[in-house]
Amino acid sequence: MKEITLGVGLAIEIALIIATILIISSHLRKNSRNNTNIQLNEQYYKSLFEENPDAIFIFDLNGKFVVANNAVSIYGYSVAELIDKPFSGFVLPNDLERVTAHFVEAVEGNATNYECSILDKEGKQREISVTNIPIFVNEEIDGVYTIIKDITKHKKAQHDLMEAEAKYRSLIENSLVGVYIMQDGKLVYVNPRLCEMSGYKCEELVGLNVSEFIYPEDLPLVNENISKRFNNEIGTIKYEYRAIRKDMSVITFELYGSKIVYNGKEAIIGTVIDITERKNTEKMIKHMAYHDQLTDLPNRYLLREKLNEAIIASSQNNCRFALIFLDLDRFKAINDTMGHEVGDKVLIEIAERLKACVNEKDIISRYGGDEFSILLPESGEQRAIEAAQQIITKLSLPLTFQHHELLVTPSIGITIFPTHGESLDTLIKNADLAMYHAKSLGRNNYQFFNEELNKKAQHDLDLELNLRKALEQNQFELFYQPQVNLETNQIYGAEALMRWIHPEKGIIPPDSFIPLAEETGLIIPMGEWAIRTACRQNQKWQEVGFSPITVSVNISAKQFFQSNLVEIVESALTETGFNPKYLELEITESITMDVERSITTLLELQRLGVKVSIDDFGIGYSSLNYLKRLPIDKLKIDQSFIRECPHDMNSNTLVRTIIIMAHLLKMKVIAEGVETEEQVSFLLSQGCKEAQGYLFSKPLPVSEFEMNYMQKRLEK
Repeated sequence: MKEITLGVGLAIEIALIIATILIISSHLRKNSRNNTNIQLNEQYYKSLFEENPDAIFIFDLNGKFVVANNAVSIYGYSVAELIDKPFSGFVLPNDLERVTAHFVEAVEGNATNYECSILDKEGKQREISVTNIPIFVNEEIDGVYTIIKDITKHKKAQHDLMEAEAKYRSLIENSLVGVYIMQDGKLVYVNPRLCEMSGYKCEELVGLNVSEFIYPEDLPLVNENISKRFNNEIGTIKYEYRAIRKDMSVITFELYGSKIVYNGKEAIIGTVIDITERKNTEKMIKHMAYHDQLTDLPNRYLLREKLNEAIIASSQNNCRFALIFLDLDRFKAINDTMGHEVGDKVLIEIAERLKACVNEKDIISRYGGDEFSILLPESGEQRAIEAAQQIITKLSLPLTFQHHELLVTPSIGITIFPTHGESLDTLIKNADLAMYHAKSLGRNNYQFFNEELNKKAQHDLDLELNLRKALEQNQFELFYQPQVNLETNQIYGAEALMRWIHPEKGIIPPDSFIPLAEETGLIIPMGEWAIRTACRQNQKWQEVGFSPITVSVNISAKQFFQSNLVEIVESALTETGFNPKYLELEITESITMDVERSITTLLELQRLGVKVSIDDFGIGYSSLNYLKRLPIDKLKIDQSFIRECPHDMNSNTLVRTIIIMAHLLKMKVIAEGVETEEQVSFLLSQGCKEAQGYLFSKPLPVSEFEMNYMQKRLEK
């Protein structure tokens, strides 16, 4: 098209020049007696010739330059340099024969137009368009009038366009993603990769209507997005949809699409990636994260999510629901006497029996260990009593395993929303209290939460007061548990663990006071103390000459969200002079409940140079869902999975999955709760090189840790 336009423009220009010359000649004849008009017309001709932006020449019949205008300067020549020289000296050898033939044709009286290559004065090749016009004087040819137009840039642009089109076509045809173009609801182009993904041949796909290969349930979504692009409501779009392969199997595509003009008409171009395997993997991981690996029941995290939904719905509709907590009486004895394999089978059978006690809309979960919970939506006391009685009846029937008859009974606690609590944690706590109350009454019964259980709450209040006093009187100490490189068997770091040194009761383990500290908010000042103390102690070790180690400090979710954590850490580092690269903060998976705030805080910690790990990884859904977005350095595999390795296949699979996932995400991974050499061998075989646990050492006070580990590292 550009070449046609250029030719037409040049022809018009030539016609105008010829017409102007004829008009001037006629004008000269008519006004030959008027010298003033003659001079004026000579100026017309001079302007037309000399001011023309294209180079214009007159050649004699031998092909020598006779006259040239000043436009020849664009080729580096002056007019004087060309006069009496033949044109052949300026034409490339490959074009000379053809150019000469065109000149001869003009000499014979025929105007010609052609393209060729010449060399400018600097020796650069220039592409030109040439028009030769014979000059008639008294009806005889006296010379050749030639106009040349520089088309170097045009030819280069034309070449570049052809080259780009060739590269584009090669890229599309050999692309690893599917590419299509759609017009009027039909495919008009597909690349080989899309054919491969869909199972069709290219000629089979081209011409197909959208409705013929899109999964019916996703067709409205696809049509809506196509319409939005055609109507310019959106530019480039990305979304997922399902398609039907030729063999009728369903695949999932991730699409990137936009509007273009194709063959003069509006069209949609898109690229598609087959994400079927990824979606299946995500579905599997999500299911694993939401469900107990042994019984396939929902786990505590799904229960908490459903409880939150039930609280919102019940509050809006002014209705109630019941929450049942139960654990199995004397289950520990079964595990201890008959082994975990039998214990697991018992749990699986209990899960099946529980399903027979409730409706489909009710949610049964394995809360952990031998504890189960059941959410009964839109239910009150009567429905809860009926379900509890049914559970006791079903679970009290004997179980037979390995020719042994086992009797497993439940202890059941019940809370009703909103009577026994309006928050998730309160309902769970009160149901748990009621369950232990049932157990204390002889087991195999159910109990509702009641005010008598407030004695326990009073005890917690006393404990809270003692905790506050302990914080004021510096009754806390940090113990250190070494973290070991499994390949070298050398320690590289330590986890700082809080211990309460009560003046009368001695050492109080953290599980006795940390939950209450979390609930009351005391965990925030306690956590700040732990950070400052760990930094100060590690800096002191370095100052006395011990080799640097990384110290990790646990950060609770409440401390993470409800305190100025970044400022606290920065202040502790500044005050102690401690190098931030040796400080690691261990956070819990629960921070992903507010992923946007979490990312902001984690990025600020990363800016300080502090490392961050996720503690007890593998027991929650949220961290799996948002892990790719969080700036995390390390995952710590929960000890509940390590405990069963390498003899439990489910635990092995989960641990292996976590390690692979961590490595793919460029994260380190450490296992906690390692107690046997078998576990060490298993972890090394799976690529996990860091661990901590009682196999190496229990948590130690500063003096013992220095003597047993820091001093020995120095001696080596």
